[in-house]
Amino acid sequence: MLVKSKKHLKDVNMTYWSHFVYASKVIFKLKKIELVLLAHMLMPAYFDKSASKQIIALAKLMDEKNNEQ
Repeated sequence: MLVKSKKHLKDVNMTYWSHFVYASKVIFKLKKIELVLLAHMLMPAYFDKSASKQIIALAKLMDEKNNEQ
């Protein structure tokens, strides 16, 4: 497992801590989207396109990060 982890970090050109910080930011954004979806589920008139826009923005951010390599 350690060998695969080191290979992944090398493949994405990140240190352990930079990867940790990046993954933490992604998790935070996903949790925010989760809350928006929960609010929309309970009150469909609200946040009708917010989650979709945030998911697209997150996908673009991740694509940009992948293209840096």
